[in-house]
Amino acid sequence: MLAAPAGAAVTFEKVSLASATGRPFTSVAVGPDGKLYAGTLTGEIVRFPLNSNGTTGTAEVISSLQAANAGSQRMLIGLAFDPAATAGNLVLWVTHTAYAFSGGPDWTGKVTRLSGPNLATVQDYVVGLPRFARDHLTNSLAFGPDGALYFVQGSNSGMGAPEAIWENRPEHKLTAAVLRLDPTAIATPPLDVKTEEGGTYDPFAPLAPVKIYASGIRNAYDLVWHTNGQLYVPTNGSNPGSNTPASPNPLPASCLTRVDSATNGPYTGPQVPGLSNVAQVQNDFLFRVVQNGYYGHPNPQRCEWVANGGNPTAGTDTAEVTAYPVGTQPDRNWRGAAFDFGQHRSPNGVIEYRKDTFGGALQGKLLVVRYSQGDDIIALTPGGPNMDIVGSETGIAGFTGFMDPLDLVENRATGDIYVTEHGAQKITLLHPV
Repeated sequence: MLAAPAGAAVTFEKVSLASATGRPFTSVAVGPDGKLYAGTLTGEIVRFPLNSNGTTGTAEVISSLQAANAGSQRMLIGLAFDPAATAGNLVLWVTHTAYAFSGGPDWTGKVTRLSGPNLATVQDYVVGLPRFARDHLTNSLAFGPDGALYFVQGSNSGMGAPEAIWENRPEHKLTAAVLRLDPTAIATPPLDVKTEEGGTYDPFAPLAPVKIYASGIRNAYDLVWHTNGQLYVPTNGSNPGSNTPASPNPLPASCLTRVDSATNGPYTGPQVPGLSNVAQVQNDFLFRVVQNGYYGHPNPQRCEWVANGGNPTAGTDTAEVTAYPVGTQPDRNWRGAAFDFGQHRSPNGVIEYRKDTFGGALQGKLLVVRYSQGDDIIALTPGGPNMDIVGSETGIAGFTGFMDPLDLVENRATGDIYVTEHGAQKITLLHPV
């Protein structure tokens, strides 16, 4: 249990919410009107009034996103209220893609602005985003300190190269990345950002409204800008059986323009061997993401070839891929991780806890839900010169025993936490005791 001042032990009571059940809830947000908003995997947004004890009132279903897409279901993941939104002027940004769990149509991801008292005004701002055939999608989004929207785009493969178990879909220029959107740079939305297969969008163009902020982020569900100024991104690693790409000779034109070209120039090597059917399980990591950094998922479209830390020595190396020949160096731009969750944890939703509940014992910590092994919330403490993670706590009272927790949000007015349990199709209230 977390250390706390005397009489202020960190304890949360789990409260069932009768009105927040029976739907495939994905992400949650608290609006400027003090209500709880929950996205669903079918594209509906469910709005709940909050009672004084934190419980939810009667659900109101908002179907405007489906209506704007010819009545079709959409896999809605991200929710972020505009910083300028008020109770009387709601503005909600969402990410969503075509509804499919197998053979999902590529280039169907969108970033959309919803506004009005019932979010009935729907305007797509970005279309043509890629998606994997199954469950690596255009995921969550958050406003940064610069006012831009940042969102995470999942990979199309397990470890960077096409393979049958991943329906042979190649990586695209915008996959496996944190993307930055400047909505004010789109004069006449929507902007089509399809980059290949007939698309011509260039995220490296100087005035591109959607840019690659950081690359090599395999499949992150969520991201959070901390009040310490850092961007933290929990990311899922690959299961065994995947392939990595080999760098060709000569190198492709993409090597002239990489995310780190401004500081490191064009990429000229070394040559990197490809791997097939990698038996090793990748760990899940928390990345402290910096602009133009690379975090270990290869992408030939961006001239990024080395998975994680390569295999530089015959000894044990950080985030090594042991199938590589000894001497395989990590990419010149690889930044490593701030925290290692281990294998099969599936860290997804993340927040910074802001309330000074429990004498401030939890304030400023990152809370991350672990969907797979754990089924819990882990608390991480940023610190040190780089603001990486210097401490972790599990087993906090009220933070265990979930069924596939996917996302969470804090009501900063009360310190209450709401958790979407995807496996149970419900939202659970965690009330500070």
